[in-house]
Amino acid sequence: MLRHAQRAGNPVIPSAGDIAQYDFSDKSTLAPAIWQVNLTFSVVIGVVVSLRIFTRAFLTRHFFVDDILIVFAALFTLVSAATALVATRYGLGMHVWNLPRPFDNMMDMLKHCVQLMYVTHVFYAAATAFTKLSIITSYLRIFPHQLLRRILLGTAVMVTGLGLSAIFATIFQCTPVRAAWDFTIADSRCFPFVDFLYGTAAVNIVIDFILVMAPLPYFWSLNLPMRQRLLICLLFGVGFIAFIASVIRIVTLRDMYGIDVTYYLVSPLNWTIIECSLCIVCVSVPPMRPLLAKFFPRSVSNFITRVTVARTITHRGGGGGGGGGGGGGKHTGSHQLSRLRTHREIIQDMENDMDRQLSLFESSREKSGASPGAITKTVDVTVTSTSKMSLDGESVVGLTAPEEVYLGRGHSLG
Repeated sequence: MLRHAQRAGNPVIPSAGDIAQYDFSDKSTLAPAIWQVNLTFSVVIGVVVSLRIFTRAFLTRHFFVDDILIVFAALFTLVSAATALVATRYGLGMHVWNLPRPFDNMMDMLKHCVQLMYVTHVFYAAATAFTKLSIITSYLRIFPHQLLRRILLGTAVMVTGLGLSAIFATIFQCTPVRAAWDFTIADSRCFPFVDFLYGTAAVNIVIDFILVMAPLPYFWSLNLPMRQRLLICLLFGVGFIAFIASVIRIVTLRDMYGIDVTYYLVSPLNWTIIECSLCIVCVSVPPMRPLLAKFFPRSVSNFITRVTVARTITHRGGGGGGGGGGGGGKHTGSHQLSRLRTHREIIQDMENDMDRQLSLFESSREKSGASPGAITKTVDVTVTSTSKMSLDGESVVGLTAPEEVYLGRGHSLG
């Protein structure tokens, strides 16, 4: 059978049984799917990584190792996607029996197509390694926990070794090297490369699982508001989708044993791009928060939390000499205001209210004739606080509704 012969790494001629399983009347093509997936995710990672670098360069003004690694990962992924798109000109996505005839033209197109897939896999192996190393280095920068750091360092060694072995195994899968895409070379030897893909895909699945699950308990233990914890879990959920994509990719490898390589290469190729792109997006979104907070401050703040403020302000000017009032008159003013506000608006209103109360108190003090040196001003602010969040580099207090703000009176001691 063709499958067993290919596992042995020898050039084969398909048997009648192998040929009989194909429907040679099938004229379908997967070329549109190649364009949709690769072009879409190329745009996505291009935009996301560019915004990340912009944020690091012009807002935070700090670059880290994970930023450099993710740039290389994005470049390698874009090269992989570009070669896949070029390969559609040479029949990628078509059934092999639908390639243009005569036979010489068909074989020439097939060689070009397989050669481009050869290049694609080299860059994919590099992109996968750099993406995972970027994730690991970002974790190492965040978490001081020794156990997690040991796990991450061990995983980094695995990723580096797997990436290098995948690159060299792809390049030197055949002797001579060009026999990997030139089927006309008679005296060639190739090791069972598809079996190697199964092995590396399985190890990648284990690594993805570690990177998704290992940091979760530590993220959850951080002193963060519940909304930010849920946002982190959402990002990890997208990372879990990338993990699922790697599982689906290993399932699609089974079709690569057949002769219809131009058609059945498409599924593992597309899932490869999806896996890399989702990982790049997940690791690039958190560093972009200062950019979102700077250019869309109201939208970001409103998205993170909105609160309803019920504010009651009461001011009394008392009588008698000891109270510092003027003539025993009493004035009570009450103002109720309920509306949706952002954190900064709440804090600004609190400051304005305190300024107004202090101004009224100063006027009352001057009328009573108290000396400036004998004054103690007391401003009591009671705030119910539930969370503290970071927005655009500043700490902001998150308030719950209803919110009561009490402004105390000053007292003359002289």
